[in-house]
Amino acid sequence: MNVLPEESSALWLELRAVFDAIDPVPPEVTAVAYAAMTFRTLDAELARLVSDSSEQLLGGVRDAEGPGRLVTFQSESLTIEVQVSLLGAARHLVGQLVPPRSAEVRVEWPDGSTSVSADDLGRFSVDGVPAGPVRLVSERTGHPAVVTGWLVL
Repeated sequence: MNVLPEESSALWLELRAVFDAIDPVPPEVTAVAYAAMTFRTLDAELARLVSDSSEQLLGGVRDAEGPGRLVTFQSESLTIEVQVSLLGAARHLVGQLVPPRSAEVRVEWPDGSTSVSADDLGRFSVDGVPAGPVRLVSERTGHPAVVTGWLVL
């Protein structure tokens, strides 16, 4: 650990104040950072993004009548496949847990979350997800939770 002498600490504090005055961190960035720390789960298994159909589309243009965005997250024990479509100003998610299993699936975003049950075939559906950063958490009794990385919808 690098400990600064008091005069260096004072200089750093002054420099920080200058940057805060000239180019402050936007409040939305701070809110998302705090939300990310609020929703962290230390003993959960992380599912990483392995496929995103929006990356395969030219310039991010999507057909409004098309199937929507398809994303796949994968961990050692579980794959989470999700189709995202627009439902008014919100997003509608239809998902599948592979291998199929019943579980509680929670969709989290900086200002809240909603939970649904996946059936025995691993299918779930969530309405009213706001645009912006979201992540999914799959929880099953007796097993570690599986948490996806944050994804902007």
